[in-house]
Formats: sequence, structure tokens, C-alpha cells
Amino acid sequence: MKDQLLKEHLSLQDLQAFHKELDREKKFDQDIFRNIAYLSAEIGELVSAIRKLRKTEDASEELGARNHVGEELADCLAYVVKLANYVEVDLQETYVNKMRRNVNREWHSAIR
Repeated sequence: MKDQLLKEHLSLQDLQAFHKELDREKKFDQDIFRNIAYLSAEIGELVSAIRKLRKTEDASEELGARNHVGEELADCLAYVVKLANYVEVDLQETYVNKMRRNVNREWHSAIR
């Protein structure tokens, strides 16, 4: 399983395959609604980490805070990948198709 993470460049499909195996091996909870709750908790941790990053005052403190934000983002991504697996969505294909549509989309000025 860890070998899947040794590739220099991982696709979303690689991440989905990794998480399928990890869930199976570790017997992680696969209830979709509980996993949505877990993702929500991780988003809360991300918000806290970003707040700490914005308050840093020196370079070493900023580096540690930035690393913490990265770890929380990775946790959020892991849950998104797991949720895609549970509903049998190819996240890479779906993401690319959605972004192709978004390229030509008109956005409301409040969110630009």
C-alpha cells in the first residue's frame, strides 16, 4: 500500500486507489454521513490553522504554521477522496469536466 505513494506524481485516481486500500486495511468507518461530519471537523481544524498562520510574526513561526495548514488541507483532501470512493465517482474525470465548464462560466462579481 505504501508503495502507491512512492510515485513522483500522483493522480487523483492514484489517491482514490490508495484510500480504497487504506480503508480496507485499517477497517476505517465507511459510513458516508459520518465521513462528511469528519470532513467538517477537519475544515474547522483548517480554519484554526489558517488563523494561526495569519498571526505569525517571524519566519520560523510562519514555516511551522504553513506546514500545519498543509497537513490540515491534506486531511480535507483525504476525506474528499474517500467520499468520492464511497459514491463511486472518478474524482479526476469529474473534476476535469467540471473545470472545463467553469472556464466559460460567468461568475457573480461578489465571488471574484
